[in-house]
Amino acid sequence: MRDGRIPAAEISAFHARQIAGFNDEQLDKELKELWGEVRVSAAEKKTLIERYKVELTAKSDQQADLSAGRALFQKSCANCHVLYGQGRLIGPDLTGMAVHPKHELLIHILDPSRSVEGNFRLYTVELADGRVLSGMLAGESRTAIEIVDNEAKRHAIAREDIEDLVMSPKSVMPEGFEKQVKPEELNHLLEFLTQRGQFVPLDLRKVATSVSTQGMFVSREADAERLIFPDWTPKTFAGVPFVLVDPQGDRVPNVVLLNAENGTFPRTMPKSVELPCNMPVKALHFLSGVSGWGYPYGDENSVTMIVRLKYADGKVEDHPLRNGVEFADYIRVVDVPGSKLAFRLRGQQIRYFSVTPERPESIASVELVKGPDRSAPVVMAITAESR
Repeated sequence: MRDGRIPAAEISAFHARQIAGFNDEQLDKELKELWGEVRVSAAEKKTLIERYKVELTAKSDQQADLSAGRALFQKSCANCHVLYGQGRLIGPDLTGMAVHPKHELLIHILDPSRSVEGNFRLYTVELADGRVLSGMLAGESRTAIEIVDNEAKRHAIAREDIEDLVMSPKSVMPEGFEKQVKPEELNHLLEFLTQRGQFVPLDLRKVATSVSTQGMFVSREADAERLIFPDWTPKTFAGVPFVLVDPQGDRVPNVVLLNAENGTFPRTMPKSVELPCNMPVKALHFLSGVSGWGYPYGDENSVTMIVRLKYADGKVEDHPLRNGVEFADYIRVVDVPGSKLAFRLRGQQIRYFSVTPERPESIASVELVKGPDRSAPVVMAITAESR
């Protein structure tokens, strides 16, 4: 950089943080001089975000360029993120981001370490031969770990070759993105990320309560209690696309399992979860319709789950879903009139149904509430159809 052979803009924040990871005083001094500060205080972050909010609000009247936003996503984001099936899945899938307001996405972009999911924290590995690797911990066993770097390269490392392994409180997503783009380019990117088509997946990751590749009801080892797709890529049923949460083996909760009196684990589950929506909805489409101790077990026509729509104007609308109507037992194919078999998952099933809002106004959030019966409902994916 000092000689001008490499422009400072070509050094990503990820690489700058790797350089800082050597803890070399001279390197830190030169990095600060030629590239900028790697570490920014919380107060400085807050000031930066507020400044960008003002700038982007001023630019909101200008027509954002979706093609420019798409190009920036491909250049700067697709190496680690997937959007509608395009890109590499290292960080979170961004397909459901359209339900979030731009100012919320801005915070995640400019301050990625403010709220970090455990499986997306940055790990630094110092090897016995002196090499240093940084990235996301993709897997581990008693004898080895696997690190995925920011170029989606997987590194299998024997534990005997590890000198030191440190988990950072920071996100694997690097800070300093604002140094690589102009405010108008960030405006294009935010417009691209929040662009809504006919179908918008609702993001289950932050509300998922159970891992479906393990036993979910009585025993973690019970094979029959698992709902496992051959792969976790997006699926389509009845013309509706669904985005699944990848459990990454059995490390990441990927389904919503609600509270029930039966079994071992449903007793520990929440009685409700709530997802942001922030859009007018023609219909909500579900990969669900199955429960532990569902029809033909339990009380037929009892309420298994309530889909509670919370409108932006404060009004609330409940849609009760019933055992033997929309819901059936998961353990084998059992047909009920209010839902359809969507996918056979080995011997088990996942079903499809939709809920139609009564009002055309914008829905702020969707709450999934456990009904009064004793069954344990499972939701694998939800897609909102735009009105």
